[in-house]
Amino acid sequence: MSLDNVARIEMTVNRLIEEHQRMKRDKEAIEKKLQQKESEWHHLKGQIRQYERERMELREKLDKIIGQFASLNLVD
Repeated sequence: MSLDNVARIEMTVNRLIEEHQRMKRDKEAIEKKLQQKESEWHHLKGQIRQYERERMELREKLDKIIGQFASLNLVD
């Protein structure tokens, strides 16, 4: 095997190592972004549950108020 062939093999190996390291960094960045999005999703899901509870409470209060008006017999 000539020195030229060894040099080409070494360059190829170095290129593959660099590519592997770049892909590893990209994967870590994507995993971090995924974790952030999952955290955001859980937060938004909690907000939706809170809004649904508030909506139900408001509906119950409005129904109660409407019932009180209906019981006043304000029609002349």
